[in-house]
Amino acid sequence: MKIRKATLADAKDIKSAHYHAWTTNYRGYAPNEYLDSMKFDNKSIQEMANYMKEDEFYVVEENGHVIGFTELKYPDDKTVEIGGLYVHPDFQKMGAGSALMKKVCQMKKKSGYTKLILWTIKDGPSLGFYEKQGLKPSRVPEKKYGPFIAIRLEKDLVLDATNPQPAHRMKTSRSR
Repeated sequence: MKIRKATLADAKDIKSAHYHAWTTNYRGYAPNEYLDSMKFDNKSIQEMANYMKEDEFYVVEENGHVIGFTELKYPDDKTVEIGGLYVHPDFQKMGAGSALMKKVCQMKKKSGYTKLILWTIKDGPSLGFYEKQGLKPSRVPEKKYGPFIAIRLEKDLVLDATNPQPAHRMKTSRSR
C-alpha cells in the first residue's frame, strides 16, 4: 500500500470510495432515502474536486489504484481535523484505513500538531474503527448532522501510541 498526497486527477476515485463506502456501510444506520439520494456522477465528481481545492487530501493506493482517502482540515494551529476517512468496501478490513490514520498522525505530530479530532455518527459503523485507532469521545456536545447525531472524537498526538517504538528485549544469560 502506498499513501500520497492527492491530486485533482484523483477526484473520481476519491468520490467512488466515498460513495460506495456510504451506500454500503451506512445501510441500517442512515435513512434509505438519504443513501439513495447520494450520487456518483460527473456533478458529484466535480463537487469532490472543489472540496479538494479547499482542504488537504491523501489517498491510499493498492497496485496503483486509489482505494481510499482522508480529508484534513485545520480548525486552529495545533489541531488537525479529519473531515472524512473512507476506504472502498472492496478493500476494507485490509489495513488501508489504519495505514491512513497512522500516516496522518505521524505527519501531523511531526509538523507540530498536538490534537486530532473528527466527527462521526453516534453508534455508527466507523466508531469501533476509530476507537481502535486511539480516538476517544470528547466533552464537546453532540451535534445534528443531516439526519444523524454526530459525536466528536479526539486523540492527543503528543501522547500518540499508534506507532510505539519496539520494545527492547532484555538480554538474559544462560548457564551452560
